[in-house]
Amino acid sequence: MRDGFAVRGDWRHDVIVLTLAVEGLGTRDLAPLSHTLDRTERERAARFQFDADRNAYIAAHGLTRLFLGAWTGRSAGSLAFNAGPYGKPVLVRGGASFNLSHTRSMVAVAVSAQGEVGVDIEPLVPNRTVELEIADRWFSRDEVAQIGGELDEDAKRTRFMRIWNLKEAVIKATGRGLSQELTGFTVIPPTPDAGPTLTAHEEWLRAGDWRLSQWEVDGHVLAAASLNGPPGTLRHLRVTADGLAALADGAPILV
Repeated sequence: MRDGFAVRGDWRHDVIVLTLAVEGLGTRDLAPLSHTLDRTERERAARFQFDADRNAYIAAHGLTRLFLGAWTGRSAGSLAFNAGPYGKPVLVRGGASFNLSHTRSMVAVAVSAQGEVGVDIEPLVPNRTVELEIADRWFSRDEVAQIGGELDEDAKRTRFMRIWNLKEAVIKATGRGLSQELTGFTVIPPTPDAGPTLTAHEEWLRAGDWRLSQWEVDGHVLAAASLNGPPGTLRHLRVTADGLAALADGAPILV
């Protein structure tokens, strides 16, 4: 097997979160990803004006297909998807729940054998311009208080991004997206001594078994949320260009 990618252990009792840095990937690296896309995906990729956006789209959707193919034992290019009630993609014939997210420079894919999963990745740049007024309108009172408790503007913006990142993962796990009331739950980002937490303020959210994780990855903040998923951990794995080649070759990466 090529070097650079392997999932070892009892992986079906985990939620697997993959990240791939898009910057630095060449045409040769992207080719096996592009070849897995269906006609609709290829047409959408071709409509992007900028190469960076096109490459990120191809990387996110191609990586999703390659990993789901390895997970289910099916050909990546043969996978088909339906839209759920709120538009979240669902794998036809089942076998895994999944979610993807991408920026121009990084893509993330989360896969789980059961339940639902959501993932979000955002650039974590302390001096980026963030309209903190968004928090006053869309965040819970406790989340607004978390931001207000920070001592300087950079810390406030970082706290905002960490909260936003976790909330995005949660609403992507439910599949409801921004149609869901964001004040209906409160998240607290991780500390050195504890992982992130979710407190539900609505009964239907409280009925679920939630697990959250958040990581920093090459200047980005990455969050994953598992709803009624397997009892194991949420595992983050970095995929290299060589790992992509292993997946494309059909290497037995799940061992």
